[in-house]
Amino acid sequence: MNKILKRLLTGVLTLATVFTALPTTAVHAAETQYWTESEERVGIVEKVMNDGSIGSTFNEGHMTVEGEDAYCIDINTGFKNGYKTRSDASTRMTAYQIEDVALSLEYVKQYTKSHTGLSSQHAYLLRQLVVWQRLSVHLGWSCDNVRASYDEISKSVQDEVFAGAKAFVRENKGRYDCYGYIYTGEGQNLGQFFAELAVGNGKIQKSSSNTTVTNGNDCYSLSGATYGVYSDKGCTKSVATLTTNANGNTDTVELRAATYYVKETKAPKGFQLDKNVYTMTVKVNETTTLKVSDKPKATDTLVELFKIDMEISKATPQGNASLEGAEFVWKYYDGYYTKDNLPSEPTRTWTTKTIAEKDSNNEVHYITRLADSYKVLGDSFYTQNGTICLPLGTITVEEKTAPNGYLLEGAYMQAAGSSEQIKGVYVAQITEDGELAALSGSNQYSVLDKVIRGGVKIQKRDLETKDTKAQGGATLKDTAFEIISLNDNAVLVDGKLYNKNEVVKTIHTGVDGIATTAADTLPYGKYRIEESNAPEGYLTDGAKPIEFEITEDGKIVDLTDEAHSIYNQIKRGDIEGVKIGAGTHKRLANVPFRITSKTTGESHIIVTDANGQFSTSSDWVSHKQNTNAGKTSEDGIWFGTSTPDDSKGALLYDTYTIEELRCDSNKGMTLIPAFDVVVSRNKVVVDLGTLTDEYEPEITIHTTATDKVTGEKSIVAGKNVTIVDTVTLDGLTKGTKYQLKGWQMVKSENAQLLIDGKPVESNYTFTAKKSEMEVEVSYTFNASALGGKDLVTFEELYNLSNPDEPIKVAEHKDIEDEGQTVTIEERVIEIHTNAVDKATGKKMIVAGKEVTVIDTVTLDGLEKGTTYQLKGWQMVKSENAQLLIDGKPVESDYTFTAKDSSMEVQIAFTFNASELAGKDLVTFEELYDLSNPDEPTKVAKHKDIEDEGQTVTITERIITMHTTATDKATGEKTIEADDKVTIVDTVTLDGLEKGVKYTLKGWEMVKSENAELLVNGKRVENDLTFTAEDSKMEVQIEFIFNASELGGKELVTFEELYDVTNPDNPIKVAEHKDIKDEGQTVTIKEKPESPTTPEEPSTPTKTSDSPKTGDNTPFVALFAMMGISAAGLIFAGYKRFRRVKKSD
Repeated sequence: MNKILKRLLTGVLTLATVFTALPTTAVHAAETQYWTESEERVGIVEKVMNDGSIGSTFNEGHMTVEGEDAYCIDINTGFKNGYKTRSDASTRMTAYQIEDVALSLEYVKQYTKSHTGLSSQHAYLLRQLVVWQRLSVHLGWSCDNVRASYDEISKSVQDEVFAGAKAFVRENKGRYDCYGYIYTGEGQNLGQFFAELAVGNGKIQKSSSNTTVTNGNDCYSLSGATYGVYSDKGCTKSVATLTTNANGNTDTVELRAATYYVKETKAPKGFQLDKNVYTMTVKVNETTTLKVSDKPKATDTLVELFKIDMEISKATPQGNASLEGAEFVWKYYDGYYTKDNLPSEPTRTWTTKTIAEKDSNNEVHYITRLADSYKVLGDSFYTQNGTICLPLGTITVEEKTAPNGYLLEGAYMQAAGSSEQIKGVYVAQITEDGELAALSGSNQYSVLDKVIRGGVKIQKRDLETKDTKAQGGATLKDTAFEIISLNDNAVLVDGKLYNKNEVVKTIHTGVDGIATTAADTLPYGKYRIEESNAPEGYLTDGAKPIEFEITEDGKIVDLTDEAHSIYNQIKRGDIEGVKIGAGTHKRLANVPFRITSKTTGESHIIVTDANGQFSTSSDWVSHKQNTNAGKTSEDGIWFGTSTPDDSKGALLYDTYTIEELRCDSNKGMTLIPAFDVVVSRNKVVVDLGTLTDEYEPEITIHTTATDKVTGEKSIVAGKNVTIVDTVTLDGLTKGTKYQLKGWQMVKSENAQLLIDGKPVESNYTFTAKKSEMEVEVSYTFNASALGGKDLVTFEELYNLSNPDEPIKVAEHKDIEDEGQTVTIEERVIEIHTNAVDKATGKKMIVAGKEVTVIDTVTLDGLEKGTTYQLKGWQMVKSENAQLLIDGKPVESDYTFTAKDSSMEVQIAFTFNASELAGKDLVTFEELYDLSNPDEPTKVAKHKDIEDEGQTVTITERIITMHTTATDKATGEKTIEADDKVTIVDTVTLDGLEKGVKYTLKGWEMVKSENAELLVNGKRVENDLTFTAEDSKMEVQIEFIFNASELGGKELVTFEELYDVTNPDNPIKVAEHKDIKDEGQTVTIKEKPESPTTPEEPSTPTKTSDSPKTGDNTPFVALFAMMGISAAGLIFAGYKRFRRVKKSD
């Protein structure tokens, strides 16, 4: 039956195949006939239907047409050798179907060519199979997966070929020209299909038309240019777009072989768009490279620089300066930068200089730009189309060399109409601007330089001395000098322009004779300086003009040396006069007069002749004769340091003080007061007239010496005493300067007082305001060692009209004069003391380890300001001996400086008095003067063993104890007997020594036995160690023990207190052991017995067999057993029924 069904299905499929075969066309006798045949068998074919079944299996032959490969195109019809008619495949198949089959065949051909392991038969078979597969898809044969037997060709190869063919068809649509032929006739139709490659490749190679501009310049890039590829000349039908890479190359584009038209649609960075249309012919299986180039964007608009004088703001140099020859360094960088991130090395560098050029109005300009005519040195310029240009990037320019006479410092660039000043490096960028390159900023700038400016300094000198200091009262100040320009170009001075030979500045000398301009007054150039006005006291003789040049900025030309200074002659004159005495008009010979310059202090003496006359003129006495000897009337006079010259006056231009000097000729006379005379005219003698002396009166002295502090005639001895001597003077000359000198004498020795080997003396200088005056002279000295001595003051009065030669005019030196005498009294210091306890202020001190005695000491008779030291120590009165504690004396000291003659001070003595109970202690003191710390001097003492004020008494320390013992748990005096009880004993202690460490020891006593309580053979005891924080304290001590056997007993607590300052040697200082003390007693009472509680009677139990609620009797198991029994019965019945049925 299966075989029958299989046959029927095969028949149906066969019939269906007949109906789906390629349509046939009638054969016309006139058409060309082609011989077709099947030559050999190439392999077994399995016709796999789309449902997975195999429709048929057959051995396929190798089909040929006229000896060339052909393929079966009708899988459902048998082949017969014979002639067939050929027609174009397009008459029976669509172009798509033809392409699909042809490309599939082309793939298999390429595959089998590269896979040499396949036989030619299998290669043909694979081609036949893909033809059938593709036609099955297109014609609906339902055998899309027809294949060769896997015994013929492996599954893996077939799968690879069939999948590859499909992919090849998808990937190569349009790349091949596909066509074919259909051969029809008797039997199976054949077909031939061909795929001929119809494409080639095209690409573009772009370059720069000006590589000197673009090479290595990141502002230009060949990357990113886009080209449209068009099939028509009008470039309207785009077939491809090509984009260049950094090398200017595009990817290769595949195109059908033809002629194409190429046009740039987007230029790359830095290049102009190429508007040309290029042709590109693409040939099959060849690559056509179209070479094109773009013109780089660059600017030929370059920066022009105009050199300007900064101060005048014109192209006009000042003085001898020039605006020509300024050098500028231009640097080009192949990238976009700012001043802050410029690379260290530029791409190209040029140096240009300014050149003078005239414009159409015949005006001169000083210009530079990037051009060969201005170039000094550097790289070659960039050019494009024969013109100098600048590529895209950054250009900088900076003035490196200022023109002659100008400064680089402070120079700046400025665009026309702009207020911005660009200093240092100017930075501009050349950037893309549409199809052009544009230079940022302006293309014309003025470069303003500041002219070199300097100054001049001239020295005025004295012609005689060649010195820079004026002589006498003359001055080199206020000499006027005019500065004249010698330059062809105008100069700007103090805001005004001056032409050649004009005075540009007038300067004046200072007190040092120097006239100077500021360091920036005069522009670069040549000048002349001339004196126009002489200084005060000088003639214009000797002044000569000087020429100089300004060539360095900020430098003052120094004309102050002797060779360049301007000299003047000082004015000189003379004086003369006559000296006489009053009344008689006697001519006074040999009277010296001191002539002193008020300006310089230079002083010389001139002496009157026998007629009392004197003159400084060389006509009287030559200046050169014994010059300035000042001994006789025949000695010449000459002021100044120059060599005496009899053609000139002796006295320099100045004001002089004329002073008569004391001599034998004017003794007893009042000298005329000093007076001034002015010498201001050259070669003129000033007549001083007749100078008359009056006779002088006698001067008397009366004195009174006293203590400065008290005003008394007696002074207490001290280190710093002052005697004031009040002196009354009569007969003084009003306006005369005097000096009163005095010193101290020891009356008993009639000798001068010496302190530390030096006399005690003083002086007082004054000018008499009237004939009678009272003045004071003070004598301060150390009189501490002069107690009991009388001191007398001696005085002398001197006339200081001539300070160099004082004249004694009076004295007072009488050793017996009571008015001049003071007495030095001995200094006596008294000490009064009162010693007490520091803590209580009382005379009684409780014995302790640290007690302090304060001794308040009243001192009278101190010397104010003196440093003293009070020393004290403790004495044991009963022994009249110094107190020693641990072998050392108890002593103290106090150092102070006396603020007054009477003072109260305190001195403290701290010591261990614990062993001194019952002793009286007396404080002894001594007072020392520490003016010389190395040798203190004892000045007072107070050491009276019977003095009650100095005495304190050390009393015994008594510590009292009060206690209360109670039950710790209840605070009661009765304690219930138990195996653990605690008695707390509260102890009040009075009389403790604060700061001392104590141990309180206690134990329990059995009152009835008056014996220590022993529990388990051990004493019930405890102790407590503490440090006293006050003299009175309350402490507690506990006793814990087993009292279960002590019912009915009374217990008493005993205590002892120990001083444990020395732990190795405790000292008992108090105790409290009174067996009858109720406070110390507690009572132990018997513990009552507790009754025994009976146990409850047991309740009888009764069992029951009946189940209760919640019982776990296994009813479930019961029911299960019942179910199993029922099932067994049913099963037995069924078996029996089956046997009955079988027997039937």
